[in-house]
Amino acid sequence: MIKNLLKVLTLTTILISVVSCSNSGNNSSEGANSSEGAKGTLAEIKNRDKIIIGVKTDYTPYGFIDENGNNAGLEIDIARYLTKEILGSEDKVEFVPVVASNRIPLLKQGKIDLVIATMTITPEREQQINFSEPYYSAGTGLLARKDSGLSTWEDLKGKKVCGIQGSFYNKQLTEMGIQMVNFPGTAEAYKALKDGRCLGFAYDNSALVGKLLEPTWSQDWHQALPVILAQPWGMGIRQGDETLLETVDETILKMEAEGFIVQEEEKWNIPATDYVKERMEKAKESLETK
Repeated sequence: MIKNLLKVLTLTTILISVVSCSNSGNNSSEGANSSEGAKGTLAEIKNRDKIIIGVKTDYTPYGFIDENGNNAGLEIDIARYLTKEILGSEDKVEFVPVVASNRIPLLKQGKIDLVIATMTITPEREQQINFSEPYYSAGTGLLARKDSGLSTWEDLKGKKVCGIQGSFYNKQLTEMGIQMVNFPGTAEAYKALKDGRCLGFAYDNSALVGKLLEPTWSQDWHQALPVILAQPWGMGIRQGDETLLETVDETILKMEAEGFIVQEEEKWNIPATDYVKERMEKAKESLETK
């Protein structure tokens, strides 16, 4: 009887030890994963000594490939500035081409560290990723002939204006009494404008800036009216990467206070925007009060 009892006690002790070791192993694994997650992307960037940034390559003059095959543009310069702040050299960056449809998926999949790609901050996108402080803003502009005589958006009431199907601003412009003639793509819209089927082309003002850098458009065309329906751009960062987000926000504040983006607009022949100037002044005030 006593022998049997001792056997039971021995087996029980062994089982308890096995379960305890198993739990200990699980806890260690969970702890390692938690520790790894806590490190975040910023630690990974510093460990590999390189930052991977998703950028546009088809959006002159913000992000494009120059004649030498290199990434260039206002946002590319911003990315290099950020890289230097984090790693001490602007060359420690890898650019990954992105478009509107894949920039957030690539970020969430961990294939890039952050996105700097003309990305408008919207409530829908904020449900998927974190956004930095705004660093730029774009809205709806109007491309028209220099001799069109247009001075206000009210001048377009009852007039035909080219647009792009599905653009968020079509509704607002229609409510202003403008007759929108919408096309599937920009190529059709630009052709219709040159053919005289529309008085102007309402489109993203940042894209129109790039179009007006082309000799065939710069001579007789311009952005005739003030930009309306402006929305801010932000850098995309994975949710939970609070340390990287804080570092990026601090860098944006610093570059704005230095007038870096104001200088970039001049460098890339982008018409000076009040938004960038106002952000610069606010950044200076913010740093002075710290």
